[in-house]
Amino acid sequence: MKRDCPKRRIAPPPVRAVAVPLRFFDTMIQSEAARNRRGTAPASTQNRDFMDNLKTITVLAILLAVLITTAAAETDAELNMKIDSLFVLASNPEAHHQHLVEPSREELAQLGERAVPRLVSKLSTEDARERHALADIFKKIGQPAVPALVEALDTDNLFRLRNTARCLGDIGDKSATPALLPLFTHENHTVRSTAVTAVGKSHDSSAVDNCITMLSDGAEPVRKSAAVALGRIADHRAVHRLIDALQDPHFSVRMSAVGSLITIGNPSCDSLISRYNDLSDVGGYLAFEVWAGCRYAPARKLLEKATHSEETFTRAFAILALAAVDVKKGRRRIEKMRNTETDLFVRSRINAAEELLDSISD
Repeated sequence: MKRDCPKRRIAPPPVRAVAVPLRFFDTMIQSEAARNRRGTAPASTQNRDFMDNLKTITVLAILLAVLITTAAAETDAELNMKIDSLFVLASNPEAHHQHLVEPSREELAQLGERAVPRLVSKLSTEDARERHALADIFKKIGQPAVPALVEALDTDNLFRLRNTARCLGDIGDKSATPALLPLFTHENHTVRSTAVTAVGKSHDSSAVDNCITMLSDGAEPVRKSAAVALGRIADHRAVHRLIDALQDPHFSVRMSAVGSLITIGNPSCDSLISRYNDLSDVGGYLAFEVWAGCRYAPARKLLEKATHSEETFTRAFAILALAAVDVKKGRRRIEKMRNTETDLFVRSRINAAEELLDSISD
């Protein structure tokens, strides 16, 4: 059975190809004027012929301008169709299309600024895969996408706000910080959290005070985002408020503060030494973890003393931290505690400390 072959679509001519003849009309007008000046016909006849020719040329110029505009419009439409087709593949959940996802994202990123307006129009999506794809593509495009994304923040649509802030955060350009800071006071806590995360990813130290303020937010996700953001900015001015966050009622905030204090390093450890006696029990255990994470040797005496504590958890966390900050003292203390310790949890931490020392020795 004979099959009908699909008709091949002929692409419209590029704008450059039809823009050149405009110079030709200008030359024609000048030539016609010169010819009339040289002619022998009466002046009135020359003027009339010249005006008729000028009208003809003007009409042709207008028609050509319309063709140019139409060609440009068709070119934009084709570009948008290409972007839409690539985006369908870039965000496709089907397993048999997974090999096309990354190449499609790369091709969209290579379009650069040309793809930005169309991609920005998709920022209101509620689909998780599309949101992830947009964030990845904008990250690949980078700084050229920032101005359009900043403009996209001017919206009441929560999905558009969150998606745009996320994309700006993944790009990590500090120039977006002034546009993101007003979102720190947005009524929706998910918007606040996303904006704080975005500013943190830019490592913009000019926003450290704003992020410190968000550690007091009423919503736990926002406080967690602030604790993480301050670790990314890694400014010592945040140390005292991060130490306060070690006593936050929510585990996620406390552990995020631990990670950020470790990132900041010695300034965190020094402050924890001076504030240790004022910390709650939980805050004290987490201080041990910070010292261990930083391999902070000046804490070894305090940690060794804590291994003699009557409080079970204090001994347990202290022996593991001591092994991390001082190998020799840790090993000696482990040998003594192994013979005397009866609590099962503490003994499990002794075993963990011994495994840590073995890994360090290896």
